[in-house]
Amino acid sequence: MTDDVLSAWTPWTAPGWRVRALAGPEGRRLDLMLAAPQGTAPSGGWPLLFALDGGRFFAALAGAAEALSHRTEKTGVVPMVVAALVHRPDQGPLADQRARDFTRSPGPEAAAPSGGAGALRDLLAEAVLPMLAGAALIDPARTTLFGHSLGGLFVLETLRSDPALFARWVAISPSLWWTTPPADIAAPSLMVGCGEAETGRDMRGRITAWVAEKPDGAVFRQVSGADHGSAPFALIPDILRHASGGPAQRPETAP
Repeated sequence: MTDDVLSAWTPWTAPGWRVRALAGPEGRRLDLMLAAPQGTAPSGGWPLLFALDGGRFFAALAGAAEALSHRTEKTGVVPMVVAALVHRPDQGPLADQRARDFTRSPGPEAAAPSGGAGALRDLLAEAVLPMLAGAALIDPARTTLFGHSLGGLFVLETLRSDPALFARWVAISPSLWWTTPPADIAAPSLMVGCGEAETGRDMRGRITAWVAEKPDGAVFRQVSGADHGSAPFALIPDILRHASGGPAQRPETAP
């Protein structure tokens, strides 16, 4: 489209969506996105779904949460606060920022930055979660951390190192090729997912084997035909149901 054509259109964002700047690790600026339900919060507060890689997932998660929570009895999704952390492209290459912030140790790609996961966890605990609690009434028993790929690895390693930080956990297509956390992480409230077509780096094989080795199990979802990029979007209804705080039930197709 030309500028002349686009000049007749007005920029739009969903009502109630908010963003604020956040000072991140190494002085980098991050954005914190927020979408809160309309109306009065339940007595215990709203569930919170907190997503990493918000530049990719915030709009899809917040839009789906708002739409599906209108028919909770049909969808299993309750109204919830959706928040997300966004890496800004003006703060350096996105791949480098993600590799640095989501990993605790060097991976097989030696040139990639790494080792910043502890600093990001500190930021979540000391700044982000208190900031969100000040913006909306949140139920601490129904807070969920969601991550995909390297973000999914960050979820698993955060569950291992700081299990009290969130109440529920979602790791979709976690990058177990970078490093593999022990499978004995205690996680009755963990959901792991992947796509059937995730064959690169043996992603599907690594993930299903890791889940199968867990002594206390985990909710597992595998999406038929989905690849690494499409799996998290195909699993959004499952992610939202998990974040709604219902019982974590093992599916019939668990590995």
